[in-house]
Amino acid sequence: MRGRAVMDTELIKTLAVNCDDYVVTDDMLDENTDRADQNADEKVPGMTSEQYSTVRAYVQEQLSQRLKPEERSRSRDPLIRSQLKSIVMRALLENDVPLGEAAAQRLVEELGNDLLGFGPIEPFFYDPEVTEIKAGRDVVRIEKNGVETVAGGARFRDEQHIRDVLERMIAPTGRKIDMKNPEVNARLFDGSRLIAQIPPLAVEGTMITIRRFRTDMMVENLLKRRVASERVLEFIRAAVLARLNIVVSGGTSSGKTTLLNCLASFIPENESIITIEEPAELQLQHSNVRRLEANSQTEYTQRRLVQSALRMAPKRIIIGECRAGETFDMLQAMNTGHQGSMTTAHANSSWHTRSRLANMVQMAQLDLPYEAIIEQIADAVDLFIHVLKDRNGRRRLDHICEVAGLKRDQDGILNIVLNPIWRYEKDTDSFDYVAKKFARMDLLVEDGGWKP
Repeated sequence: MRGRAVMDTELIKTLAVNCDDYVVTDDMLDENTDRADQNADEKVPGMTSEQYSTVRAYVQEQLSQRLKPEERSRSRDPLIRSQLKSIVMRALLENDVPLGEAAAQRLVEELGNDLLGFGPIEPFFYDPEVTEIKAGRDVVRIEKNGVETVAGGARFRDEQHIRDVLERMIAPTGRKIDMKNPEVNARLFDGSRLIAQIPPLAVEGTMITIRRFRTDMMVENLLKRRVASERVLEFIRAAVLARLNIVVSGGTSSGKTTLLNCLASFIPENESIITIEEPAELQLQHSNVRRLEANSQTEYTQRRLVQSALRMAPKRIIIGECRAGETFDMLQAMNTGHQGSMTTAHANSSWHTRSRLANMVQMAQLDLPYEAIIEQIADAVDLFIHVLKDRNGRRRLDHICEVAGLKRDQDGILNIVLNPIWRYEKDTDSFDYVAKKFARMDLLVEDGGWKP
């Protein structure tokens, strides 16, 4: 037996406690056990592929008999995992597969991931450092601290395996994926955003991309990770308390949502908030939040939900990301008594965000003159905060600009004037205060408690 320690039979019997029997209303588990035929030695030291397949089949059958449908969605519940452990230990005993205690625990984890969880990518949902997961049939890549690597040992058995896991992931969300609808967007149990494609859209097989959002990225951790300096965050806090309207801009995976979460943490508890997202991914640490989730495939778009939110008497409205015509309604909210509202936009700089907002307002198809749109943006937005992901994978603030009025350029085109207040300096790796003066300083001092 390769010199491995043999688990005491009595220990197995002790662990293999009786589980309560349940009636099954749906087939919760995939019946095709042939897909479990793999080199188990790579997964569980001391087990052959044949032994692994035998034990897996036993456990699969027992779980299908004992788990209620609603319990499947609680696969991470300690009680469910305890039942799994008991069944696995009984399977080892009845199939005469002696394992060392560490190997047996490893088997419980593997089968839990395989039969109840998200397969080979399940462990990454418990690693707070993992911010992105990109999975295909043959390779899984993860991102930690801005650096993407291949996840060694994490691999799906075949195309059917990754499809089974994908179906399991989206089942609680009510979303479906099939030949007619080969792409799906969904929010997972932990708030992560999932987007997946299957053939024929995905030429080389099913692709799953998951963006995870850190739950610990509040002020202390933003400082620790050098996203911004303490002085900058004190300024931002004052801006939130002074009820300035803020747009956070940045590229893909630059940290916009993370910073928006941080901004919202500064909102006083006595102020009601309505969030509007598609999909919902904000995780606000606030006791007075009402959350709305749009679905662009129905009539309940972000634009409609913003219009609804205006009738729900919030103090502030937060849109996860402005993408289209809802930008017009967001600006209306900022201009009509909902000061302190916030959103994000995909852009390369604060200067680029100006035109991006104007273009998105035009998508509302209201036939507004371009100059009227520019004037509305200038009236509504107080601050632009731009974040980016640098070449080293570090996500950080790049600059903060104040909206400082309107001015025509040499061609007579009306533009929004931006006044830089803070800027990151690469040479000194510092966040520098660069404003000689700015219009809202007194407001930040008096209402936000800022100390210049």
